[in-house]
Amino acid sequence: MTDGRPLRAAPPLDRRPAVRILFTAHAGKSHLRLLIPLAQAAVRAGHTVAVADDESMRAESVRYGLDFFPAGRDWATDPFCVEAMALPLFQGDQEAYEDGLVDCVLGPPALAAARDILDIAADWQPDLIVREGEEMGGYLAAEALGIPHVAVAGGSTHLLTPAVTHERLNSLRAELGLPADPLDHTAYKHLLVSWVSARCTGDDLDPRTLRHYRQAIPYRSDDAALEWLAELPEDKPVVYASIGTMAPSMPWKSDEVLHAVIAAVSAADCTALVSIGVGRDRADFGPVPDHVRLITEWVPQDVLLEAADVFVTHGGHSSIREGLRSGTPMLVTPMYDDQPHSADRVAEIGSGLSVPGYWATGESVAEALDRLLTEPAFRRRAAAVRREILACPPVEQLVTDLEELVAARAAQEETCVSW
Repeated sequence: MTDGRPLRAAPPLDRRPAVRILFTAHAGKSHLRLLIPLAQAAVRAGHTVAVADDESMRAESVRYGLDFFPAGRDWATDPFCVEAMALPLFQGDQEAYEDGLVDCVLGPPALAAARDILDIAADWQPDLIVREGEEMGGYLAAEALGIPHVAVAGGSTHLLTPAVTHERLNSLRAELGLPADPLDHTAYKHLLVSWVSARCTGDDLDPRTLRHYRQAIPYRSDDAALEWLAELPEDKPVVYASIGTMAPSMPWKSDEVLHAVIAAVSAADCTALVSIGVGRDRADFGPVPDHVRLITEWVPQDVLLEAADVFVTHGGHSSIREGLRSGTPMLVTPMYDDQPHSADRVAEIGSGLSVPGYWATGESVAEALDRLLTEPAFRRRAAAVRREILACPPVEQLVTDLEELVAARAAQEETCVSW
């Protein structure tokens, strides 16, 4: 008999003591989602977990069942980042945009986030910080606290090579009273995590501490049952299209691409599911044929990818990761940020095609879509890449590796005290 509470399996006898892990990211749903599989796996293993991010991400953290602390700045409103990135973004100057992004990653916003995280740590006392690869406030705070830090590679981590980060990070360390670090890979010296296979990562990330793990599917409390999915026609291929969570807030940048995608799937012999952005008005996109469904609510993308024959995506890092994980051939329509880089990688490994946003028309998207639907090589290659990702160690192994990091640091401190 029980007292009504759910039964739980006894933990393994050799399980290390529970640790406190603080996760840090830039404001943005897709940025936070990068860390969620690991955060939820750590909770399942009995560890204490919290998120430190801009206040705008509080509700999103709660949807994933995680405690939250406000820290850092929202780049969309931070004057330093707006000045560095907004004009190049508006002008479509990718090189200047990337330069501005690096300035923000390795500039005052990182220092501000570090100081906020240190304030949080004074009471919460984390044993370890896990951060999005482009979020350097967590790195600085961990170094100041003398605890391990782990980076999970994001969409723009490839821009942050040791040659780019070393000198600038040492300047930020000096602002916090820390000595210069002689290691040129200081930002990733403990562990750099990739959620995709080595073939997908290519040569973009420093290999010295890089490890690949099998990404898990995160759970949000508002993930809904999709009864209508079971009712889709059996005799038509399914095309799922989305421009992510951030691009819809910039319709001047993304709506032209979205209209081109809708025109292409409207003319195709398929069933099309098109996410146009949460809360947007379907009327803005005009009438669509019966085989096209415009989605304006949150849907679990990983579920739709499992059901789709082709994924049309803007090329955001989370979408690319999830598309590779599901083995779904992709048509990438990149517009800015890390999207062109991701589109190139998808084309190079053979898992899909790329039609840059500035070339995207109903005709160009339709031509690429037809190839993906009719040429079996794309499906076979995407399936092979999926197998490579499935062959990586599971997220539970990553949790064990984090436990070992913390245990090694504790043993080192104990040795120092004994001397």
